[in-house]
Parts: sequence; structure tokens; C-alpha cells
Amino acid sequence: MHRRQFLQRFLQGAGCFAVSAAMPGSPRLWAATGKHAAGRFHFPQGLASGDPTPDSIMLWTRVESLTGETEPIPLVLQVATDDTFRRVVAERTVLATLGSDHTVRVFVDQLQSDTRYYYRFRAGADVTDLLGRTRTAPTATADRPVNLGFASCQSYEGGYYHAWRTLLNEDLAATEADQLDFVLHLGDFIYEALGYGETRKIESLPSGGGTPPEWAGGVYAVTLEDYRFLYKTYLRDPDLRAARARWPFINTWDDHEFSDDCWQSVSTYTNQPLAEQRRKVAANQAWFEFIPAVLSDHSGSAGISNQAHDFKPASVQNAPLSGRVDDHGLDQETNNLKALATLSIYRSFRYGQHVELVVTDTRSHRSAHPVPAELNQQISGSARYVTPWEIIKIFDAGRTFNGGNPPAEIPLGPDKRIPNVNRHAPAGTMLGAAQKAWFKSTLKASDATWKIWGNSLPLQPLRLDFHHLDPAKGAELAFTTDCWDGYPSERAELLQFVADENIPNLISLTGDHHAHFAGSIAPDFDADAPHWVGAEFAVAGISSQSVFEGVLGYTKPDSPLRPLTTFDARPFGRPEAQTDNLNTSFLWGTAAAMTAAQTGDLGKALSARNPRQNRHLAYCDTHAYGVARVRIAADRIHVEHIGIEPPHRDRGEKGALIQRRARFELPAWPGDQPAPKLSAPSFEGELPFPLA
Repeated sequence: MHRRQFLQRFLQGAGCFAVSAAMPGSPRLWAATGKHAAGRFHFPQGLASGDPTPDSIMLWTRVESLTGETEPIPLVLQVATDDTFRRVVAERTVLATLGSDHTVRVFVDQLQSDTRYYYRFRAGADVTDLLGRTRTAPTATADRPVNLGFASCQSYEGGYYHAWRTLLNEDLAATEADQLDFVLHLGDFIYEALGYGETRKIESLPSGGGTPPEWAGGVYAVTLEDYRFLYKTYLRDPDLRAARARWPFINTWDDHEFSDDCWQSVSTYTNQPLAEQRRKVAANQAWFEFIPAVLSDHSGSAGISNQAHDFKPASVQNAPLSGRVDDHGLDQETNNLKALATLSIYRSFRYGQHVELVVTDTRSHRSAHPVPAELNQQISGSARYVTPWEIIKIFDAGRTFNGGNPPAEIPLGPDKRIPNVNRHAPAGTMLGAAQKAWFKSTLKASDATWKIWGNSLPLQPLRLDFHHLDPAKGAELAFTTDCWDGYPSERAELLQFVADENIPNLISLTGDHHAHFAGSIAPDFDADAPHWVGAEFAVAGISSQSVFEGVLGYTKPDSPLRPLTTFDARPFGRPEAQTDNLNTSFLWGTAAAMTAAQTGDLGKALSARNPRQNRHLAYCDTHAYGVARVRIAADRIHVEHIGIEPPHRDRGEKGALIQRRARFELPAWPGDQPAPKLSAPSFEGELPFPLA
């Protein structure tokens, strides 16, 4: 069935093929293709594997003709159990066509579980310069630890991919038992716009790009060729190519694979959201072509129907959204629905007895941001940042607030009121109706020891307690409404479901915020005694500007709020001209951060700490770059955040200098008990401020 489906999609121009390890073919097939002289073809984006199961894997490459030919290019794939290819288990010819930008995806099934495989592609006499290496998943009854890496946010212009090289070097030096089984990539694989950094410049896009009048970030991808160009550019990086060649990747997306802070088919570069259904279709197609994922043929979890599906072309027009939404905020405009339906990527993976990995899509099915950008701009001076928490709760709950009696107006300070424009709207959603039902069913049905949520956006709040700094004028502010803190009603629903169903050992792995942080998760983070139901570990960006640097850039040197982000510690006998005081604001509160800036005395700063400030946090490093590793065993989980130096200088094959490692350990717990609260990590290397 798999091979028939893939052949049918190939005939439609999707570049999809299948081969079975039970039918390896003739070794003469490989030899017969090498009769012509070498140097006619090359593989500039390398090769990759994705979505391993116990008996299958998706393999990928892209080929180019060095003579500029655009005709279909025949390739031969070989899969073997040894790196010399003496034990070939699968071999077949595939065709790279212009219709899929000369990318090919080959689904290989009937493989052995928990087995290392090697693979390569050949065009004429030219062979992929990298050797592909992958591994199938263990069976659901296998009792062994699982090792994975997770990563997020890799702006090409923002910096070099040293973090990938560091992870590669460590894996090469590790024992077989300690090497990674796979890598979970949590999104922002590409950045759709130019201008997100200046370390490595991309000068232009094939179409010339779009330029929003109110946005200073440069131009952004508009067409399929634009998105393809970005993937091809990013995948020429040697460290990223090497990482994809060494490990199978499991990918989800965040916003930049389509458009910054997007929802459904809507871009949000300006205060007036813009429906861009054609861009959404183009972005979906390019993701499908360059990311090796098993979607339509995904096996999923036992007893739970697969909701993912391959890219399905659709003809759409850019049309304003209708304003008619269903009970979960999905706009019913025809082109919006058709664009979203072209690709579905949420899916789950079973890895032995101990891991159920549930990977979600937090962009395609979400409702609009809770506070309209124009209104948020009036409140805080930003479209989606530093929003009063009390306003978010009212706006997000919509017509369900206060038992179905939401206010028509909301007080803002002592003498101002704002209209509650959401009082007739449904409550906000990040997942949408179908995905939320699937998510709950998958968690409830799984008997794996640990439930790992591949979650592109943090559940944990990063709040700023301005009311603690100035009780008369301040408010508690959510750092951003684009993450789960902007959709608290659904977050509470999902985490209360975990509590009510006695689902144990829930771990969220996330990214997006360009910072390393970790802590516990609860249905109600504001309760006097939160009921912890799991833990979350957020990974910093591979190369995207750290949140500390981002906030620093937005805060003028003479701003009275700048000390909450940084201060010159040299007058107090420390070497830092720019102290990472944003960590203090998040961990201890704004009064503590201001005290640290004014006195340089961490004892006094700690005395000014707000005991309720982000109580869930066990760690925060806002000036971090890097990756993270996880080891999951029957009785506990180990997580290591690897923080590297800012990746603005090419370090070559040495990889980055590691500034610190933060190591966490969390024991398993039964579902009828609260999760143990995550403790502060142990460290190797230089500690971040204020912990130093």
C-alpha cells in the first residue's frame, strides 16, 4: 500500500518514492549508473533522513546539474547495514524532477528495528559527498534508554551553526550507548525574511520579496521560489548538512517557515494582519519538499488515527478573512481553509517502552492573537509584547469569561478603559479542535513511561512583575502573547486534562524564545499552591539573536527600564559592562533586578526578591545560544542545556567554545500524584548572572 501511494504521488510530480528492504534489488544497479565521467552533478544540500519508526525511515536528497540542465535526473539510492555498502538491503532508481526542485523523498520500509543504516545517492558517476547515517526506532516493547537532541531557531544571517558542530563532535566522541537516536527540531528551520541578523548576509530573494511599509526587517519570501531559495541557502551550511547526514530528524515548524508570529494563513508584520493564502501554500510546499517527514503514511500511535498528510496542491487567492469563525476561532473564508488543508504535520512517535513523542503544530490551527495588535500597541507600545496579564485572560477567554458574562469594557489603570473586542468571540486556541482532540487521545492512550511533547512554543510564562516594583502604577506583564501565555484558557484545559486523567511523566520540549530556561508546568501557574503536572525544558536558538540581545536593542540606554535588562557591573568590581540582568528580572523579579543594578549587591537583590515571581522557573539564561540533550530512562530523565559563545565568528570544524552546561535530573512519578517540582540544575562552566 505504501509503495502504491508513493508511486501515485510521484506521478503527480511530488518527487516521492518507496522501496522495501525485503526487495533489495541488484547490486549491478548502482554500478551501472557510474559509466559516465564524474563532475556532471552535485548534491549541494547534502542528504537527510527523518521520522524513524521501528521498520521504516524517510530518506531525502537534492541534486543539481553542473551544466545547468533542468531535465529529470535519474538517481540511485543504496541503503546498507555497513558503511562500506557490502551489505545492501535496499536499492532503487528514483527521478529528481524540476517539479519538486530536484528534491526526492524515498520511503524505505520493512527495515529491522533499532538498527543503524547507511545510505547514499548517485547521479551518473557523482555520489553524495556525505555518507548518510540513520537509525530506526526500537519496538514498543524494547526496554532501553532513549537519547535525543533538541534544537530551535537557526537564522542563517544571525550567526554560524557552531552548535550543530559541537553536538556532532560530542556525539562522535561518545560511546554507542550514549549517541543520539534522533534530533527533534522545534521550528524556525529557516527565517522567511531577510534582515534577522548581519553575520552572514543574504542579499536578495528570487522574486524581490515583499516589503511591509511598517516593518524594518527587510524583505520577506513571497513565492515558492523564494521559500525554496531559503531552504537551499540554509542547507548549504556544512554544519547543518553534517547534522542531517548523521541523525534522523523529527521536525515541526514554528512561525518563520511561513511568516513571523503568524496564525492560520495570516501574516502579522504590521498592526493590520494580512491574509496571505498564496504564501501559506508556497511555504507548505517548500517545507514538504525539503524536510523529510512521513505524513500520509505515518503509522501513529496504536488505536489513534493518523491526522498528518502530505502536501496537496491547491489553487487559492489572497482574500481578506471573512470574520466568520467556528467555535475554535478558525476563519471560514474558503481560501484560508484550502490553504491550511494543503499540509498537516502533527503526529506522534513511539520509541521503546519509555517514550511517546507527540509533535504538534501551533500555527496552522490557532485563533488570532488574543489582544489585537493595534490595541496592544496602544497599551504597551508593542504589537505582542509586555501585555498586562489581566487583560490577556479576559481577551483570551472571550465569551466564556466570568461564567459567560464578559465585561464590555476593561479598566486600564485608574482613569482609562478599553473595549473588550472579544466579548462575543470563542475562547482562544493554539491547537484547534481536531488537533486538540487527537492530542488528548494520544496522551491518554499511551502506556509509554514518559510522554514527551514536541512543542514549538513555551507553556511556561515569562512574566515581568512591574506591580511589585511599583504597586501604585505597575501591572503584571506577560512577556509575549504569541506563545502559550497568550492562550491560557486552552493551556489550562490541556494541563488539567493531564491531571484529571492521571497521566504521568509529561515533559514539554520547546524553543522559540532564544533562551535556555526550564521549570515545572501546571494548569494554573497563579494558584497559591500550583498543581505541578510535569516539566518543560526550553532550548535557546542555534544562531538566532538571544532574547537578552533583542530586548537590549529595543531599550534605549537612557531608559529608566534599561537596568531591568542590563547594567554596568564594573563599578561594583565585576568585569561585565553589560550584565545579563534580564535573568534577574525573570527569576527574582523587577525589584530585585533594580536593586542589583543600583547596588551591585546580590545579597540585597535577593532580599528584594518577589517570592511569587515565575515560581515555576528552575533556571533561566536569556543570553544563551546552543542546543540541548536528553536521556530518557525508565526511572528518570536527564536534560543538559549546552550554552555556547555567541556564534558570530566562524569556528570551523572545532565547533563552538562551550560557556556552560546546565544539567537537570527529574525522577518519574505515578499519575495519581503531583509531579515533583523541577530543581535548579548543576553546572559545569561559567554560571549566568545572577547565579554567578
